[in-house]
Order: sequence, then C-alpha cells, then structure tokens
Amino acid sequence: MIEFFSHFAFAQMMLCALLLFPLRKKNQSILLFILLMFSGCGYLLTEMFFPLEQYSVLWWFELVGGNAIPGVFWLVSLSVFADHLSLKRWQYFVASLTLLIPLLSAIIQLTFQFDLTEHAKFYGFISYGALLLELVLISHALIISTQHWRDDLVQERRYIRGGVITVSALYIILVIVLEQLLKINWSGLSIISSFLLVFLMTGINFFLFQLKESSLFATVKINTKELNKTNPASKELKKIISAMVDDKIYQQEGITISSLASHLSIHEYKLRNLINGELNYRNFNDFLNYYRIDEVAKNLLEPNFSTTPVLTLALESGFRSLSSFNKAFKATHGITPTEYRKTKAS
Repeated sequence: MIEFFSHFAFAQMMLCALLLFPLRKKNQSILLFILLMFSGCGYLLTEMFFPLEQYSVLWWFELVGGNAIPGVFWLVSLSVFADHLSLKRWQYFVASLTLLIPLLSAIIQLTFQFDLTEHAKFYGFISYGALLLELVLISHALIISTQHWRDDLVQERRYIRGGVITVSALYIILVIVLEQLLKINWSGLSIISSFLLVFLMTGINFFLFQLKESSLFATVKINTKELNKTNPASKELKKIISAMVDDKIYQQEGITISSLASHLSIHEYKLRNLINGELNYRNFNDFLNYYRIDEVAKNLLEPNFSTTPVLTLALESGFRSLSSFNKAFKATHGITPTEYRKTKAS
C-alpha cells in the first residue's frame, strides 16, 4: 500500500514539474514550485526503493530532496500566498539551512569517518535543532496560507489553500511530531502520510491544469477604467463599479467581501467570480486599494488638500495604517506619496 501511494505521488509530482517547466521563466513562484515537486520526488525514493544503500546515488537524492522540502515549502508559501512579496536573500538562506545542516553532517561522516551518533549531545543538538527549524518554517508557512483566506478571490486557490493547510497540519502531527520527535514506530503513519500526499498532489494538479494555471500563480489585473468596449461589463459588474465610484464603499472601515456582497445583494461566491473573472483581481484588498490609491492620488494634487497630511488622506480613503498605504501606493506609482505630491504638483 505504501509503495503504491508513493509511486502514485511520485508520478503526480513529476507530471506537475514537467508541465510547469516551460513556464519557469514567468515568475519565481513557478520555479520554486517546480523545485518543491522535485524535492518531493527525492523524498519518496526511500518508500519506493526501500532500503536504500547508504551513500548510493539514490540515497543522496533522497537526502537532498527530503531535507529541502520544509525550506522550499516555506519559500513557495511566501511566494504564492503572501501577495506582492519579493523574496529576500536572507529568506533563501534560512530555507537552505534545512538542507545544509544534514547534508554537511553526512559529508563529514563520509569524509572523516566521524560517527555523530557516538557524540550524543552534539548529535542531539544537530538533530533536534534541524527538526525545530523545520517545525518553525512549516508552521509559519501554514500561518501565511491562512492569512487573507477570506480575501482571496481565486476560488481554486482558496481550495488549494485549504488543502495545503489541512494536509500540512496533519503531516506535521503524524510525521514530524509523532514519528521523528516522539519516535512512535507505527506502520500506519507511513500509510496515512502517503495517502495525504497523494490526495494533496491530485487536488493541486486538478486545479492547476484542468482549470487554469492562474489558479495558483499571478495574473495581470485589468484597469476598471479600461474595460474592453467591445465586451461591455455585465449588469452585476456595473453595480460593483458603481458601489466603488459613486458610493465609495471602499472607504468603510472593515469592509469585507461578505459585507460588499450584502450591500449589492449578490451572492458572495458570484461576487468573487465577477471581480476575479472579469477584472482579474486575485485579492479583495487589491481591488479595494485600486480605488483608495486612485482617490488619494487625486487628492494629493488638489490645492484644497495641499496642507492635509498624507496619513489623513490615507485613513479617509479606507487604509488602516500609513505603512500599508505607503507600500501599496509605491507598488502602484513607483514613488512615495510625498514624492508624488512634490513631483506632480510642480
């Protein structure tokens, strides 16, 4: 049973990686996801060809792939689910530690014939330190996956988030905590973890390829002022835009997609599809911020608001903090609000 699930999951991962490979140059998320799939394939080699001869080619592939998974999984979560985040060098370094620590330990043992298990304290420090790092990274990845789940407008990606959260949480409990940390030796753990992996990969491949690749990876937003005139907006979409432009509902504190759906008397599921399907917005806050930033940008150039602090304009438009406003404004215009006011007004 374990061998069957492992071979099935291996095939799913290889299929996913190969189909995404031609798209690898589109963005960092796709490249990292491919790396995650290959890491997963390496991890499964133990179950597929048990037992692996120590220091054989397959053994090294399993060592690299299995230990790289937590770090790469963390990077993928940051890249895919933390919208607009540009990964930093230090994040790549932290992610690489889950691989570097066990890899260096294996190289030292092979090169110097130094058995780490004979030095209990040092071996325990290395083993449990690496295990703690894995738990921290995977737990943080789960937090990232759950953040803004309600604001995610891509229905397929919301399903993937749910799958990632559920399966990863169960995997942490079954494999890392029970098997590696508590040393519980039960064959059922391997069967359940293999099944969870198959379930997750089958779901991801279904949404990723049968529906559309943009389910998981970024697409370009459409400017609501530049809707194709040959394909006029639907009545429902016109109601949404009217609520933004005329009612300025984006200014309301704590506005959610649920409250907007109630205001427009449109089912929440349909509202998500309209904003995502017709305007290509992947996140509800991005949709709101478009109007908020547009309002502030106009007010920054108005003589009547020349002495009004930027913070006041930001809060009145619906932003909750100056930092989030500055980040969103700079991402849109390429300069800070203060620089925008000085440059455009002069």
